[in-house]
Amino acid sequence: MANKVRLEDIARECGVTKGLVSRALAGKYNVGDEKRNEIMQKAVELGYDFSKLRTKKSRGDSVVVIVSQTILLKEEFWQPILKNMYATLNRISIKLEYFVFDSTNIDMAAVRALKDNSCMAFVILHNNPDEILSELSKFNKPIIEIDPKIMHYTGVTQVKYSNYTSIYEVTQKLIKYGHKEICFYGSNTHSFSFRERHEGFLACIDNNKDKGVNGYSLIFDNSALQYSDNKMLLTFLKKNPKITAIICANDIVALNVYKVIQGMGKRIPEDYSVIGFDNIRAGRIAYPTLSTFNVPREQIGDEIGLYIARLRQESRPQYSEFTIRCDFIERDSVRKLDE
Repeated sequence: MANKVRLEDIARECGVTKGLVSRALAGKYNVGDEKRNEIMQKAVELGYDFSKLRTKKSRGDSVVVIVSQTILLKEEFWQPILKNMYATLNRISIKLEYFVFDSTNIDMAAVRALKDNSCMAFVILHNNPDEILSELSKFNKPIIEIDPKIMHYTGVTQVKYSNYTSIYEVTQKLIKYGHKEICFYGSNTHSFSFRERHEGFLACIDNNKDKGVNGYSLIFDNSALQYSDNKMLLTFLKKNPKITAIICANDIVALNVYKVIQGMGKRIPEDYSVIGFDNIRAGRIAYPTLSTFNVPREQIGDEIGLYIARLRQESRPQYSEFTIRCDFIERDSVRKLDE
């Protein structure tokens, strides 16, 4: 059970002292950045009960990062953002504290206790449940959401990726490469980013109807976080043999598409061009290497750190949202049909 995991257990697994674990989990930054991240992730893996922690009133300027245990485990994607945000804030003497919650059982008493924290702002990392945001909005402090999973439109500052524009442009590129039967594969209910990517695809297809381009939307239920419905995809591709390109909501979805296509005895990119989003390591080492969009995680951390630094002077958010440009990386999974 989670409540039986002790600081000593985490310390033993990480090869550090109990005191170091205590300081890391409490957000005290006389702990090395990499070691702190290692301890936080190990605590999540072991099932540590984060409700034992209470973010106490801070001395000096600080920011509280609201993050789910699930997000902390996704080391490759989120840690560069946190690391660079911490480094940028640390240079100007703004401390970064963590408030970690369990998505399946949110401790609302602990969330309400954040009212007594003297932090200058809250940063919510992707997973932003209604009940948490509703409570934080009562505290009259700036709230910054990074890649929000749900759109609330409540006056918070939202940091988003160029989801719509990026997918619009890559759909246009595929059309230029001679593809006329193109499919978008994803889930509209998984996150706002996925929906924006789908909308960018639909808009581009609509603007190219006069060129004989046909677009297909294959939408699966991702409530179990499986990032695919292989049976549905296999059936769909067999019924629509003219499709030559598949744009996926992210890299994990794209790599699942690889499995289905290869299971059909088909080849990438000879039979299907495949595109993902996020530029994760697995896509870089896949065969063939996956074409994708790079999410500049280090830059995002820097930008948010600088934005928070300006908040210290302005005391109120300057923007309702800002968008981080994600550039296309064309690798071996895409081909021009006339080649």
